[in-house]
Amino acid sequence: MQASYNKVSAIRARLLQLIEDTEAGTALPSERELAREWDVARMTLRRATDELVVAGLVVREQGRGTFVARQKIARPMAMQSFSDGIRDRGLRPSSRVVEFRRLRRGGVRSRVLRIPSNDPVVRFTRLRLAEGEPIGLETTWVGAGRVPGLTQDDLTGSWYELLAERYETHILTGTSVIEIAMASEREARLLECEPGAALLRIETTSYGKAGRVVDFGVDLFRADRYSLMTDRLAVRPIARRPRLSAAAPA
Repeated sequence: MQASYNKVSAIRARLLQLIEDTEAGTALPSERELAREWDVARMTLRRATDELVVAGLVVREQGRGTFVARQKIARPMAMQSFSDGIRDRGLRPSSRVVEFRRLRRGGVRSRVLRIPSNDPVVRFTRLRLAEGEPIGLETTWVGAGRVPGLTQDDLTGSWYELLAERYETHILTGTSVIEIAMASEREARLLECEPGAALLRIETTSYGKAGRVVDFGVDLFRADRYSLMTDRLAVRPIARRPRLSAAAPA
């Protein structure tokens, strides 16, 4: 068992060196070629490659091969719009509206939005892109009374900017729940990834003045192209453990 682990570890190290010497987006040599060149069993090579796939360093594309992963877009966990976050990284953001609907009743979302269940709700889904590459799918619910006159054509830019400029509504705080999800066939088609690929699923409730709910959103981002950063603070000061004094000689 230990010998097998050592072999996988050694091959992983060689793969890491190969990745460092290869440009992002470039295909690695085939499994057959590497196994022959490095004189290693293909099963051992596959296990080492699997670990790098999980780590997000390489990406497998069915029928094409294994590619060096591109650097992820890291976004701070702050109430910042997708557009601003992408611009801050020197990239060009864009959006494409996938769905826009006016619902006669908010249903179960009414409770989250804190509006009467019979009040109408606007729901829209947008494909978010960076430099033309699909990064995420964002679905947003907002009370129709908060955004009178809103149309699909209004949603090509920043949602937060639109709320602030047209509706004088500013997002001040929010709460998010982050989970891992797997891409459905529809999501994979839109995000240009494999069905079952790992996604970051982020549910966010946004608040404005006086703690009023502005909107509720469910975002799905490609885990191979997107990551989240957050600062962590201790809930209480971490006390040092007292050192044990040496016992006095008898």
